[in-house]
Amino acid sequence: MRKSLFILFLWVGFLTFKSTAFAEDLIDACWHSIERKDYRIAVDFGKSAVEKYPDNPKAYHCLGKAYYGTGELELAYNNLKKAETLAFYSNNDIDRMKIYNDLGEVLYKMGRSDEAFSYFDQSLRIAKYIKNRDKGIYVDYDMRRTLTNIAIYFDNKGELDKALDYYKEYLGSEKDEKTKADIYFNIGYKYYDDGNYRKAIEYFQKSIEINEKYQRYLPLAESEVYVGDSYRMIKDYENAEKYLLKGIEDAKKVKYKFFEAMGYWKLGRLYRDKGDKKTAKEYFTRAYNIFDSSKNLFMAMYAGSVLDDIKKLGE
Repeated sequence: MRKSLFILFLWVGFLTFKSTAFAEDLIDACWHSIERKDYRIAVDFGKSAVEKYPDNPKAYHCLGKAYYGTGELELAYNNLKKAETLAFYSNNDIDRMKIYNDLGEVLYKMGRSDEAFSYFDQSLRIAKYIKNRDKGIYVDYDMRRTLTNIAIYFDNKGELDKALDYYKEYLGSEKDEKTKADIYFNIGYKYYDDGNYRKAIEYFQKSIEINEKYQRYLPLAESEVYVGDSYRMIKDYENAEKYLLKGIEDAKKVKYKFFEAMGYWKLGRLYRDKGDKKTAKEYFTRAYNIFDSSKNLFMAMYAGSVLDDIKKLGE
């Protein structure tokens, strides 16, 4: 089902964005699959990309990221190292910046945290260099991502103050509470993505406290939905429902359809986990209808994943 949906989405994307060739180009198709978390499909595209573009660091980079998604860390590491070598000889700073950060993430997952930090540090240095040299090139996302990884590295070493210093250096004054809220969310999301839900809750709660103070409903809804799902994952269903419902309401206040739908989706999973299939299906259906009716291709892609959850209820 996932593979057929993926092919459909590629075709729709081609018709909608004729000026881009992501549906035809193997490297772009590989990255697109990673964004959808279809890592096995991404591996297939990545392998084909490496065969077609053996001297292109982006091909090995994407294949390495795809293997990281499947949990095959040695293959991820080997392909990213190949990408690193090719990027060095091509003298492409942006490629090197991204590859170094991804190598760091793989090494961190392999338990080689000090080596990982070395790559994170190199990635950050290059990002700062690019930002100062080329004012028109946007590297803020990459800097935030690398800073998040560095923050977690120092936090796990018991040096949270040092971790936050990295954020403050780039994101602004420590007196800026709104910036701190974004920092806490970034760290929380990284823990969430890594499956460390109790630590994720700790940081999402800090973000929620500040965003409530300033009535920042959009980031507040994001934190509430993610903290709610984190509570679900540790089977604290009472708090899970409380925060998911709150996240949905705050998303509605600012017409944030994506996180309204995400909230319903996570509520569906909550009731599924509790064994209430009827209520689970009701929430899944609400999420599906919002995702499926969206003209945004990115949102529409989530409809397939929700549909899979609905079908599994009947199994």
